[in-house]
Amino acid sequence: MPAENADQLDVLVILGTDHHRFDRLIGWLDDYLEQPGHESLRALVQYGGSMPPRRAKGVGIIAWTELQDRMRQATAVVSHGGPATMLEVRRQGRKPIVVPRDPLLGEHIDQHQQEFSRRMGKLGLVTLCEDRSSFETALSAVLADPEGHAVSAEENRRDSLQVAAAVDAAGRIIDGLAVSHARRRLARS
Repeated sequence: MPAENADQLDVLVILGTDHHRFDRLIGWLDDYLEQPGHESLRALVQYGGSMPPRRAKGVGIIAWTELQDRMRQATAVVSHGGPATMLEVRRQGRKPIVVPRDPLLGEHIDQHQQEFSRRMGKLGLVTLCEDRSSFETALSAVLADPEGHAVSAEENRRDSLQVAAAVDAAGRIIDGLAVSHARRRLARS
């Protein structure tokens, strides 16, 4: 159901500022917005270095304070798998729908977004979507029941230990990837 307030967004998509393109997620959203019954949804995509969306309003970069406001106001927030972005969406009261970038598709340099997103998904802290079907299902579920996907301040406090463990695990993953990358570079020289 579309937002009733003219300033409110139904869907906010955050792709960050990484120079790797993430056109796959923008395409999924555009296709979703073209489906019958979804044409009137108001969506904003912060697309960074990716292609601008066809159906949603798009901006390359959003100022931090405005982005935080948009997170709080949007019915559904979709994020790339950046750990800081996911945690901020939760802090602003929304359980993010997370689509991690895939390095095999040239969307990132390594798989840390996939690893961290999967861990957060297993903990129930995000709604993980790694394919178009799960993305469309998750987005429809949030739009149908926004309150069922809100995150209260109490939930954030309660979940803080799980989040800290996930962040620690992500740090170990990233460190391991950096060491592996450095070893490969040294082996080539």
